[in-house]
Amino acid sequence: MTAQPMTRRERREAERAAARAGAARLREDGTAEVPEPLAAPAGTVTVPVAAEAHRRHRPQPRRHEGGPLGAVARACVLAVLAAVTVLAPLSDYLGVPAAVGVTSAVTARGEGTAGPAPATTPAATSVAAAVLGSDADVDSTTDAPLSNVPDASTLARIREARQNAAVTCAPQPSGASGDTTAFNTVPHLFNPMVAGTYTVSSEYGYRIHPTLGYLKLHAGQDYSAAVGTPIYAVAAGTVTTAGMVGSTGTVTIRHEIDGEVWYTSYLHMYADGIYVQRGETVTAGQLIAGVGSTGYSTGPHLHFEVRTADDSSDETTVNPAAWLVEHHAIDLTTDCS
Repeated sequence: MTAQPMTRRERREAERAAARAGAARLREDGTAEVPEPLAAPAGTVTVPVAAEAHRRHRPQPRRHEGGPLGAVARACVLAVLAAVTVLAPLSDYLGVPAAVGVTSAVTARGEGTAGPAPATTPAATSVAAAVLGSDADVDSTTDAPLSNVPDASTLARIREARQNAAVTCAPQPSGASGDTTAFNTVPHLFNPMVAGTYTVSSEYGYRIHPTLGYLKLHAGQDYSAAVGTPIYAVAAGTVTTAGMVGSTGTVTIRHEIDGEVWYTSYLHMYADGIYVQRGETVTAGQLIAGVGSTGYSTGPHLHFEVRTADDSSDETTVNPAAWLVEHHAIDLTTDCS
């Protein structure tokens, strides 16, 4: 017997019954099982109303919202980022090691890599040095790139300057009649370079160091001049240092002036531009070196220091320009006729 096609009303009632059955099953067990649709007579077209009803009633996944643990994790990440981006650069600027907590935090997060331990920072010589860096304008390392060994042309200029250094002497004052007369006493002190051969490029005091990039005491006065320009002992004394200190050419002389002991230092010469030896006795105005550019230097110049002790601490340094004026230093002259 041939099945009769369903009427519109019968088909609509069947679809509604299937939808109600699917919704009831979802409410009971929360599953996404789709009930089997009612069988329809052959040759009829059925509409999947039950499947559509299931799609509409299917529970949607809930978006994860961070609880207390999520907030703590985010706070930890922000703290680590702040430490790395703020504390580490600040510690470099102040010249002190970065906080231990920064390294520990980065390592704990698995971002650190194995490598050699950082070099220990030398102990500061004073409270100011601990914050601002040592006042010594000397590079104490022995790295070859910083030794600034002169090339052939520079070495030739140093040798030529020494060979052609003009004879110098104390200027002869004029008498009342205009005639040149001799000094009653020999001058005790001279300026370290002949007037007209240099330009004062940096005075004594705190400054942003031109090569290190942070604030530190400039413990001397800089005389910018060409390589090989003659440098003279400001007073008679005994040489205590003559050679490369780390990678910085250095000469230090001990003086006894009016019952006081002073030390003058001359820095940045090349090894070939140092003309005296340790233990040698020098006279006031004697040629001792030629201008160079070694160590922490941006160009050829003499860095001249005056101290009360043979060291590099803040407490022993004095303003060299004021010291020369106080001790009535005069310029050497090449007019010795």
